[in-house]
Amino acid sequence: MNIDDFDLFDTHIHLSATEFNSSRLDILNYLKISKTLVFNVSETLNDSKITVELSNSNDNLLSFVGIHPKYSQSNLEEFDVFFKDNLDFIDGIGEIGLDKTYIERGIDFENQIITFKHMLQLAEKSKLPVSIHSRDATQEVLDILESYNIPCIMLHWFSGNEYQLKKILNSEILVSFGPALVYSKSLQKLAKLSNPESTIVETDGPVTFSACYEGKIAEPSFIPSIVNKLSNLWSIQFDDILEQISNNLKKYIVVRSQ
Repeated sequence: MNIDDFDLFDTHIHLSATEFNSSRLDILNYLKISKTLVFNVSETLNDSKITVELSNSNDNLLSFVGIHPKYSQSNLEEFDVFFKDNLDFIDGIGEIGLDKTYIERGIDFENQIITFKHMLQLAEKSKLPVSIHSRDATQEVLDILESYNIPCIMLHWFSGNEYQLKKILNSEILVSFGPALVYSKSLQKLAKLSNPESTIVETDGPVTFSACYEGKIAEPSFIPSIVNKLSNLWSIQFDDILEQISNNLKKYIVVRSQ
């Protein structure tokens, strides 16, 4: 299979999360019917193990493994063993990155940087794409990325500033927008400044979203509403945006045969 076999893409969702236990089977059926490809991301070693297992039995899932900045004090050596043993079944590395809001929770920023750089080293060595968390730390993330040669960088739930976005648009980094784009004026302003060649979409489930989503857990069926908002912001046809997202991804993403 390849990217062209799919019509829709959710480039960042935690489908291995326990919040999906009761709905996961229905979602997997939806993915097949709607021809949706999902980038199933992880936060911990245990989460990564579940992600690989789940992705190996479902053609519509790509397995992204990694250590989230929230868990940056994790045992990296143990993760490395898992990564090496399962490399043939891993499609990308994520969710990784930096988050300054966690400092208030006692999560040391230097530890986050150490873990982030370690994950980037794995991605560079294995030539795998990365899905990056950069809340309140977009500039630090961009500065660190300059030292690595990684085939595909996706900035999940982009929320940087206009200057940072302009810098990104001059690179090959992809920025991702999720359900909040449908109602957030600040995100709409950023998305309008972005361009179709640098943009992808996601849900970040099981995060819940207010406003028009009524506090429901995000799932891949939300993707058309996000694409529709981009269509309105850019005055580009819905199907043309889907085609562009597909083109953006197939430059970098290889869909592994299960």
